[in-house]
Amino acid sequence: MNGNSNHQTWKELELIGKSLINTRFKAIYYVSQTGSTNSDLISQASQGAEDGLVLATGHQVKGRGRLDRLWEAPPETNLLFSILIQPRILPQSFPLVTPALALSLVNVLAGHSVDSQVKWPNDVWLSGKNRGKIAGILAESVKVDDLSQKLVIGMGCNVAWPTSKDEVPFEASSLKEVGLDIEPNDLLCAVLLEFENQLNKLENPNGPELLRKELLKKSATIGKRVLVQQHSGDIEGEAVDLDPSGALIISDGVKEYSVLAGDVVHLREA
Repeated sequence: MNGNSNHQTWKELELIGKSLINTRFKAIYYVSQTGSTNSDLISQASQGAEDGLVLATGHQVKGRGRLDRLWEAPPETNLLFSILIQPRILPQSFPLVTPALALSLVNVLAGHSVDSQVKWPNDVWLSGKNRGKIAGILAESVKVDDLSQKLVIGMGCNVAWPTSKDEVPFEASSLKEVGLDIEPNDLLCAVLLEFENQLNKLENPNGPELLRKELLKKSATIGKRVLVQQHSGDIEGEAVDLDPSGALIISDGVKEYSVLAGDVVHLREA
């Protein structure tokens, strides 16, 4: 495929493609710079691109997070990619795909002796004394026809930037900062392999419950006192559970709230 991202040609990543031959991720491309890999794949989806298309880049100049927050890392320092998928799950379970990708990164890092957790709804944070955000995920739906839709899900993972010498944004850290020296492409391959495993589990009848149980074990949010910021009003209480749809259950001591979206702030205990 020849893509058009800031007039640059997409280059197929053949080595990654071979290692992922038995997964749904068989078309994996790289472009040195683009505005946003999510935006690129949304455009490709509207042109009929198939399930499993992956685009990685060395530099995003219009990378977006939740609430359209901009995020830009120095070129060729971090892992930046998006995936186009059509999960074989009910539409109401689509919100689970985001934590499934977050969990995939957590599991891969555990194999490198790096402890991390999923911060609800879409971040991965290092645990313990090295605490800091290392990855964020943004999922966007694309309507295919009146009966189906696809997802574009993007991840930015801090591999070599920022370090303690940099001006750190949003309490961010990086894998380099905790001593893990890994090439972004190698990390991409490992994350996609684990994501395939998570999607296969999620597509089983009891998949949402299996994912929920694993997320509870690896959550940075459950058990914490939190403030959830929403347009409809803030909610403060203890994060006590996740439901099978991926919603966060919060108790204020009197009432329980089910939250599907919002910015979560972990509060310090009084």
